[in-house]
Amino acid sequence: MGRRLLPRTLPELYAQALAMEREAAKRFAELEQLMRDTGIEHLAEEFGKIGREEKEQYELLELGTAGRKLPEVTGWEYSWHFLGPEADRIEAPTNAREAIAAALGTERRTQHFYSDVAENALDEAVRAFAAEMAADEQRHVLRLELLLAREPEAAPASEEDAGGAVLA
Repeated sequence: MGRRLLPRTLPELYAQALAMEREAAKRFAELEQLMRDTGIEHLAEEFGKIGREEKEQYELLELGTAGRKLPEVTGWEYSWHFLGPEADRIEAPTNAREAIAAALGTERRTQHFYSDVAENALDEAVRAFAAEMAADEQRHVLRLELLLAREPEAAPASEEDAGGAVLA
């Protein structure tokens, strides 16, 4: 039986964290704009706040790793965790609950990745950094779970309303 691939060194984890945080910032910006376009301002504001936090996290990582030679991140190495590169391709949400659920799924996968690294990596520094990142993602998960709990159930959409646009 094969072993799961986990980052073995801080540079490997930094490279993966940079990729994930950059994608998260992009995803939240897309969701924020989608909510603004549909007039759901309270969610646009929340997605904007979380997106800025993700962007800030990315920028801090980028600054902290400036000048370091980081390994290239290859998607296949971590596809076991993220269900492959297509896992983050979702149909454009058609209502607020779907938008929150999409964001929540991404944040949970990221948090599970960091938790798995924190629990199983051999290097103590890698485990510590991953635990810190998992705690940060957990805060986002909790915020999104609260938003989802407060959002009323959507009325069933008609077939004409089903757009099918894809967020990448």
